[in-house]
Amino acid sequence: MFSPVKFSVLAAAIIAAAPAHAVPQPDAPVRAWSAMAGQPVPVLLRQAQDMPTSDMAVGDQPYCAADAEIEQTLDHDFAETLIDAGGHQGMGTELWGSEQMGTWTLVAARDDGVSCIIASGTGYSPQNEAVEYYTVAGLN
Repeated sequence: MFSPVKFSVLAAAIIAAAPAHAVPQPDAPVRAWSAMAGQPVPVLLRQAQDMPTSDMAVGDQPYCAADAEIEQTLDHDFAETLIDAGGHQGMGTELWGSEQMGTWTLVAARDDGVSCIIASGTGYSPQNEAVEYYTVAGLN
């Protein structure tokens, strides 16, 4: 288990947006946040291919770690499962979502076994098409 500061800040923002006592609503609006304030998600997607893992990072960057670590954290901390691994429009992205928490996460998958979290949000529902989350995040 890890607890890096950057991922903890992201987790706190998601949890604050979706209180534990709230039951996710299927008609809740889909909301998105870039994993790095001031950086659009499409820019982060491009930059993620060259970012070091977060334990080696200098300065502010999205959380990057081994694929297994990202998967374990999204599952354990947010009850998120992989919803779409097709990579929206060939962009090499993954969509993770939690019906239980109503949260979702966009991950930039890389060929080297590292992934970076580039966006997250609330309003996840299995009734929504995956493209809705990519669109709200600005990947269209």
